[in-house]
Amino acid sequence: MGLYIVFFGILFVFICTKYYLLKKGIRHLSKQLTLLADGETEKMLELSLTDRDLERLAGQINRHYARQRSLTAGALRHEEQLRESIAGISHDLRTPLTVIMGHLQLLERTFLSEEQLRRTDTALRKARRMNELIEAFYELSVLNSEQLQPHKESVNLSNLLIDFLTENAFLLEAGGIHPDILLPEKSVFLRTDPGMLERILQNLLTNAVRYSPGDIRISLSENPEGSIMLRMENPVEAGARPDVERMFDRFYTGDAARTQGSTGLGLAVVKLLAEKLGGEVTATLTGNWLAVTLNLYADL
Repeated sequence: MGLYIVFFGILFVFICTKYYLLKKGIRHLSKQLTLLADGETEKMLELSLTDRDLERLAGQINRHYARQRSLTAGALRHEEQLRESIAGISHDLRTPLTVIMGHLQLLERTFLSEEQLRRTDTALRKARRMNELIEAFYELSVLNSEQLQPHKESVNLSNLLIDFLTENAFLLEAGGIHPDILLPEKSVFLRTDPGMLERILQNLLTNAVRYSPGDIRISLSENPEGSIMLRMENPVEAGARPDVERMFDRFYTGDAARTQGSTGLGLAVVKLLAEKLGGEVTATLTGNWLAVTLNLYADL
């Protein structure tokens, strides 16, 4: 009888110990799963458990997690490639579309019949709308890209600005705007990404032309310490008071009148690209003149 009592006693202790260790293993596994689900760790589950069944369960969870992580990484790569493709296609479409709109504007000034003028005007309006959509696609792809990095090279900023304004002469002419351009006597050079800088110029010019009731001022200067300042100024409509503190926020359009043809993303892209280039952009309102200033700094 005494042997039975000892045997059952040992068995009871063994079962209790096994139960305790099993509960401890489950709590440990649960804690790791919670950290994993909350994104506080990316470590696989530990397999040094006291129960073989729990170890097999943890191993199966690890295999499932590894597969999900691989699928997520693949989806993120695909999404980034898609954004890059959208940005590239948008940029490639902009140049021929700019030429098309320029020629349509020139065609409107020739001796056209009333019917021809109506058709030309319709084509020009649709081309402008297409251009707005292309710009919106590009801006969204840029703002949502975490991998966007500049590819810097030595750039003659004076020549880049002149070429840019020449290519966008139609935009100025369409708004009846005559820009006052101030350039330094000597060419200004800087290591920067020309594509990003052109996009900054495009968005600044589009913004100035869209909301300016008169001519605009564009100036480029080099400070003694080597930094470059590009400023674009335009008058604002009487009574308009754009919030210079919010101008670079996504989707900011100021008021209902400013939403026409605008996504409110252009200046947000300017800010993002300026920061990518190691610079900064600011806005000031003096009287009825709005000035947007881009400061770029030489690589140290």
